Amino acid sequence: MTDPAGGSEVGPVVLRMLQRLAEAGIGPARAESRQIVAHVLDVSLGDLSLAELTGRLRVSAEQMHTIETLTERRARRIPLQHVLGRAPFRALDLSIGEGVFVPRPETELLVERALELLSERRAAEQTSDSDRDDAAAVDQALTDGTRRDVAPRRLRVFEAGTGSAAISLAIATELPHTHVRTVELETAAEAWARRNIVAYTDALAAADSTVELVAGDAIADLAVASSSLLPAHPRSRAQAAAQMTPGRPVAESAGTFDLIVSNPPYVPTGDIPLEPEARADPDTALYSGADGLDFIRELVAPAFAALRAGGSILLEHTEQQGSDVRMLLETAGFEAAQTHRDLTGRDRFTEARHPSRH
Repeated sequence: MTDPAGGSEVGPVVLRMLQRLAEAGIGPARAESRQIVAHVLDVSLGDLSLAELTGRLRVSAEQMHTIETLTERRARRIPLQHVLGRAPFRALDLSIGEGVFVPRPETELLVERALELLSERRAAEQTSDSDRDDAAAVDQALTDGTRRDVAPRRLRVFEAGTGSAAISLAIATELPHTHVRTVELETAAEAWARRNIVAYTDALAAADSTVELVAGDAIADLAVASSSLLPAHPRSRAQAAAQMTPGRPVAESAGTFDLIVSNPPYVPTGDIPLEPEARADPDTALYSGADGLDFIRELVAPAFAALRAGGSILLEHTEQQGSDVRMLLETAGFEAAQTHRDLTGRDRFTEARHPSRH
């Protein structure tokens, strides 16, 4: 219903958009139509629900045009995140568009486990430091009457293939005193990642954390990182091999990172997603050889070399790949490999630990 003086009522607008999306075969048509309307009106979904009941919020002609335009884009099976230009991820609201992988809710569980592992590592270090330094601290306090509270060591994380920087930003903003080195090869995706990192400058500063974005090949960068040649920033694995110190195996490195994490390409090249929305993701973020494991296969050795003793690796994968990923990790020298399930009960990601001694 339209009021010439005040625009259209919200309820009928949502219903019209719902019907259009349903005709296009979109399953969650009601939820997505409401998200589009709320986005254009710049209100929360809760406020939109209230407006649907009370009729107090009106939709102007200009807003109606925008709603219809966005709805038509979604009806063409353009991902909702691309339509809105935004994607929620944990506490983040990320800029998303063409050329970058859309972060999935399932990956939030990967981040949750990453935060647990890093927190456990920090707590163990602080306990060890406290035991070792107690006597010295007491002596110092007795000598000069002061007590110093020392900030925890800055934990170092490496993300291979960052996409929108969702994983890196979630870790760095939620866990203080953390440095994340994150690498992206694709130019378009790297631009989205940089945009998101800049948008969260204040949140990173508040957490006293940093995210270092590198444009290049993640596996090549990790191999160089493990041989203490970080400034080189190689864009290819061939460049990384050329920059390695002659005669020095990567496995002899002392280790740089406390955690290596990745939601890598893991779809077998023959398995084209059925959903049109999934096909909007860059191929390089999806496909990885005949069995989907080429990227992980190349990652595990430099990852093992680049981890500090007792550090961990976390890798997302399909529900069919858990046993193969565990085998690859164990063959590379990792210990305690275990696969975690998502909320639907499907195998979703695998973790493993670097031995406590190099």
